[in-house]
Amino acid sequence: MKKTLAMFLLLMTTKYVIAQTSFSSGILPRVRISTKVSEKLKWVNGLETRQLFIDDTREETLKYEYVLTDISSLLSLKIGAYGAINGGYLLRFEGDYIFHRAIQQFTLVQNYDRIRLGHRFVTDQTFGRSESPEFRLRYRIALERPLSGNKVDPKELYFKISNEYLMKFQNSETTFETRILPFIGYEINKKNKVELGLDYRLDNLLSSGQENDLWLSINWYYTL
Repeated sequence: MKKTLAMFLLLMTTKYVIAQTSFSSGILPRVRISTKVSEKLKWVNGLETRQLFIDDTREETLKYEYVLTDISSLLSLKIGAYGAINGGYLLRFEGDYIFHRAIQQFTLVQNYDRIRLGHRFVTDQTFGRSESPEFRLRYRIALERPLSGNKVDPKELYFKISNEYLMKFQNSETTFETRILPFIGYEINKKNKVELGLDYRLDNLLSSGQENDLWLSINWYYTL
């Protein structure tokens, strides 16, 4: 019975994915540099670029294309032992256009036996001269687990997977997106860690024009 159910779910998932209207794929490198301002305040700066290699909506499906660059800066205020309030700004450079995004976040971390569970609640607002303002609500849950030992230590690997849900409002339209991100990470030392994994995004969930994006993501985190 279990095998039959698993096969049914696999077939339905395959059919669902194939039925989507578009697929694109590329690389998504990220750099995060943080510094401690005070005992409870941290300053986090980020750089991210998107570079496309596959897009089945173009005449040439296989072709390199630079997409965009994001530069972000946030302040993170620790609240209690497990929570933090974050606020900041992001600049997006996409073609000849510059977009501005204000970001507000609340994060909560729970520690269990060999597992670290994180929750992130986000609102953001994006403005640009070429488009109407976009407003988003986001929730992400992430699980992190060391591959050896009881916690992540220097010179050790760890596994992290997260699932994010987004609700987007622009003009009078509302769209939904979900993301799944499995990663393998390596903590070089207490100030350095790197992660390699996939960033899969399914956009326009409730419409017929759904979009599948699959990124090879490379993350580097550094603490000053």
